[in-house]
Amino acid sequence: MPFGVLGLVLAVRVVREYLGAGWAGLNYVGNIWLAVGWGMGYWLADIDHLFYALVCNPQELSCMRVRNELANHRWRSAWQMLKSSAGERTRMPVRNVLTGLIVAVMAVWVVTSSGSTIASGVAVGLSVRLLLEFWQASDWKKWYWLFAREFSSKENTLVKWVWTLLVVVAVAGLAR
Repeated sequence: MPFGVLGLVLAVRVVREYLGAGWAGLNYVGNIWLAVGWGMGYWLADIDHLFYALVCNPQELSCMRVRNELANHRWRSAWQMLKSSAGERTRMPVRNVLTGLIVAVMAVWVVTSSGSTIASGVAVGLSVRLLLEFWQASDWKKWYWLFAREFSSKENTLVKWVWTLLVVVAVAGLAR
C-alpha cells in the first residue's frame, strides 16, 4: 500500500509535468530521487526493531539471540529473527503516537519548505509507513506507551484522524 501511494504521487507529478511542457519538461531525476527517498523512509522504520534489540532491551531472550547472530555475522538470520519476533516488542522507540505525529508534522514542513525531493521522500515515506501500521494495529493502546495515562477510543480516533490529515497534506504537497 505505501508504494501504491508513491505510485499515485509519481503519476500525478509526471502527468502535471507532461501537460506543462511535454516529455522534455519531465523531471526524471527529481522523480527518481523522490522514489529513492520514499524507499529510504519506508525502510527506516525497520531500524526500530534493530535499535530495540541492541539498545532498548538487550536482556530479552529474542534480543540476545539477535545479538548472537549479528556477532557471528549471520545478518540474514538476525533480520529474519527480528521480523518473526516483532510482535513481542511493545515499547518501540519509533512506533508510538508521539513520534508518528512529530514525523508527520516534519513531513509537512519538509515538503513545503525544502527543495530536496530526497528529503521530502524520506520524511513522507516514513510518515506513511508509521501511519499505515498505526491504522492496522489490532492493539492501538501499545502506540500510547509514552503517555502516563490511558487514552480512550474517542481520543484515539481523534489522534488517528489528525495524523491522517497531516500525512494527506504532506502527500498532496509532493504532487505539487
